[in-house]
Amino acid sequence: MSHGRDGYFLDDRPDDRKPDLSLLRRLAPFITPHGGLIALAILALALGTACQLAGPWLIKLLVDRNLMPRTASGAWPLIGLYLGSLVAANLFTCLQMLAVSVVGQRVILEIRRRLVARIQTLPVRFFDHTPTGRLMTRVTSDVEALQELISSGLVSTIGDAAMLVGTATMLFWLDMRLALVTFAMLPLLFLFVSLLKKSIRDANREVRRRLAGLNAFLQEHISGIAVVKAFGAEGKADRAFGVRNDEYTAETVRLTRYYSVYFPGVELIASITVALLLWRGGVRMLSGAVTLGTLVAFLEYARRFFDPLKDMSDKYNILQTALAGCERIFGVLDAEPSPEYGESAGRGAAISPPPEGRAPAVEFRDVWFSYGGEPVLRGVSFVIGEGETGAVVGATGAGKTTILALLIRLYEIDRGSILVNGRDIREIPRTELRRTFALVQQDPFLFAGTVIGNIRAGGEAVENALAATGVADFAAGWPQRLETLVGERGGSLSVGQRQLVAFARALARDPRVLLLDEATSSVDPVTEQALQNALERLRSGRTALVVAHRLATVLTADRIIVIHKGKVRETGTHAELLAAGGIYARLHALQFGDP
Repeated sequence: MSHGRDGYFLDDRPDDRKPDLSLLRRLAPFITPHGGLIALAILALALGTACQLAGPWLIKLLVDRNLMPRTASGAWPLIGLYLGSLVAANLFTCLQMLAVSVVGQRVILEIRRRLVARIQTLPVRFFDHTPTGRLMTRVTSDVEALQELISSGLVSTIGDAAMLVGTATMLFWLDMRLALVTFAMLPLLFLFVSLLKKSIRDANREVRRRLAGLNAFLQEHISGIAVVKAFGAEGKADRAFGVRNDEYTAETVRLTRYYSVYFPGVELIASITVALLLWRGGVRMLSGAVTLGTLVAFLEYARRFFDPLKDMSDKYNILQTALAGCERIFGVLDAEPSPEYGESAGRGAAISPPPEGRAPAVEFRDVWFSYGGEPVLRGVSFVIGEGETGAVVGATGAGKTTILALLIRLYEIDRGSILVNGRDIREIPRTELRRTFALVQQDPFLFAGTVIGNIRAGGEAVENALAATGVADFAAGWPQRLETLVGERGGSLSVGQRQLVAFARALARDPRVLLLDEATSSVDPVTEQALQNALERLRSGRTALVVAHRLATVLTADRIIVIHKGKVRETGTHAELLAAGGIYARLHALQFGDP
């Protein structure tokens, strides 16, 4: 996780200062709760390894006692033991694989849960700079890489090590000189592995980074397919995707190229070792130093000695992929959550006691804020009384929508304080603060599901919300009525219908303060008028703060706040501001054609 000028930026570039072992140690808390299954897997692995090691020794006995003397006496028990060892080895392998697979699935279940939980606590600034596709890659393919490490690498690596120790012991026991011939090739093997190690890891990292970029591009362009089609930009999108696809393919081919050298290289070294063993073993057999059974068993053990080395090489590649994913997963888990999810209570600015009487519902005191560059709000101060309707108007980019975002702590202010009923919002628990408000945005977002399901997501006051907004009326003509599916992001509804459903969702919350960000801009005049009438009824006993470009929607507001270049320039009622002849009067003249 890198930090940009605003403090949050998800960077795919690897942190080379972070050693591999530290990443693996961080996985330990996810694995240790499943110690019983891990112990079962290790026990099955040990028994399976013992069965595998018994096979070549039984072959040696069969060759020396039966094949060379050409006698069948005692052969069948040895053959039976050999077949039994094969069956037992496979049964223990099945048990081991089942145990580690269950552990792997449980571990990634917990990691995914924590990832999603952490993502939901991250500040909005984080999402301003992080493509959704990259986060999707973290939760899916990066986590799957960890699952493969646990299921295919964790206990299996222990098994490979046990097989190496066991076969090495048997090789020394059978013939020390031939064992030394086998081990003489190990320095060459380790040198070969070391030369390719860094290149494979770097290639794995780059593949993960390119995949994340590809997913981000796809997510963005599929979500915005209507815009792509409307502007005839299919060709441009194809070319842009082609560039990213080619880059991802090139990195994958580069990684495959390393693998294509790696595995044949290990196989070649193993083959050279077997050839040397045949030469030296044949010479020693002819001289009578070893028996044919010993040589056959030795070759079988030597093959099994290099099988774990090749397998461990494969596990090393899995490890590199998993570590590349680990860096990104822990990058998200290490991201600092938004302050309202931390222990921030009591850290707000010191608040002077409210004056005599009831504290204002909403108060901004000298609020400064920026998104990382020039300040968007510059010393903004205003008051909205309990039960009043306040309106924020001004030119595009003046900071109107930012005021609503700060009020519900989607962003943290740089300076000043924001009070709700006399309390600094930084001292109000997050759940209590969010229950106080209901926000309806200009571009409403609906979740895939039914109309009624989206409304119930707001709260329990569903019947009142349906009656006030008229959602039930326009849904009555549909076969499924309120159970009608809205599609992804509400795509099966018209823009106006989506706005009405979003409004009903907000009202179902039965909030004390309504926050409306151009909430009626996407409905037709008839629907807008009906909605305005409903609002008049719903505002009784509630506070409302409305952001508006169209002044017709705020003419009856109790207090109109005019924002210009991040500062409050004028406040008052519609009549007062018109009489003042300032910025508001000019905006009114532009919209209504007044002389």
